[in-house]
Amino acid sequence: MDAILNRRSVRAYDLSKKIEYKTLFELCKAAEAAPTARNQRSREYIIINDEKIIEELSKVSKGSMILSKCNTVIAVIGKNKEEISTPHMQEQDLACAVENILIATTDLGLGSCYIGIYPLEDRVSACDKILGVTGGAYTFALVALGYPKDTDAFYDKNKFSDDLVHHNRY
Repeated sequence: MDAILNRRSVRAYDLSKKIEYKTLFELCKAAEAAPTARNQRSREYIIINDEKIIEELSKVSKGSMILSKCNTVIAVIGKNKEEISTPHMQEQDLACAVENILIATTDLGLGSCYIGIYPLEDRVSACDKILGVTGGAYTFALVALGYPKDTDAFYDKNKFSDDLVHHNRY
């Protein structure tokens, strides 16, 4: 539970430290362990550590500017909707994968920040062009990754309030 409760959006990273490729691969593995509708396997991942590509992605939107302060990104890609069994559930599948990356990074002592791309078509098409995503696949989200610049990046902040929970009916 600690990784879930302590997870925070980290927006400043120590650029002198790089995440090992093996760790990034494991984060993708954690993402793929997330549930999918009818086990449709509707996701793919791009590990990005090329500074020029990250710089291009940082210009896609106001929200993606934070990428200029990190040295690693994972792009979560939705497969072509015509090739999966339950296309209307794909975005939920993709969001679950992103959440698994966010929790896994916290568990490893790394920082992360979710950058929403889909459903904004201008962002999707810009990312697809930069990353070479074709064939009906599309960029769903970008996750900035790195070692937090601030060692106090993770803390237990109680976001929960009892009045958020209802019993049997709203």
